[in-house]
Amino acid sequence: MASQPELRIADLNIDRTELLDLNVAYVRWVLDGVEARFGLTPVEVVGSEPHVYAEANLHKVAGDLPPRGVFYLAHLGDAAVAMGGLRTIRAGIVEIKRIYVRPNARGQGLARLVLDRLIDDARTFGMSEVYLETAPFMTDAHRLYETSGFVDRTPYAEAEVPVALHDDWRFMALRLD
Repeated sequence: MASQPELRIADLNIDRTELLDLNVAYVRWVLDGVEARFGLTPVEVVGSEPHVYAEANLHKVAGDLPPRGVFYLAHLGDAAVAMGGLRTIRAGIVEIKRIYVRPNARGQGLARLVLDRLIDDARTFGMSEVYLETAPFMTDAHRLYETSGFVDRTPYAEAEVPVALHDDWRFMALRLD
């Protein structure tokens, strides 16, 4: 029998190795997809290799504490297999960051588990809206967000994706009030 997922708030100091490992895997996956679709190298997109970019931005995506933000790790047994978080980008608005499930753990509802927790947390933190941005090749994620009530919106200034890719990227929002 497969173990039940454990979702817990990550601590950047204690969980740094797991957070960095999953963030590097995520950034590499995204940048590989961008290179395959647009022919742009990681250096052309973010100015560095995936591991350098992930480490330099780890505090930005996983460093906020409630109610400004939160970041989760999902474990199956001893292995960290999924992640996702929130960060406040302006008054009343949080952004979902880095929902990612390792390929060998996909299909078990982990992305839904993380997303639902993040939406609940946004409500608990008193937010009125949740934003996110997602790559054009992340079609499974698009379906997940749509079934949770997210709708398309225009790009927002705080988005991580470079402006040069905005026309091809998908930006979404969920009203909470």
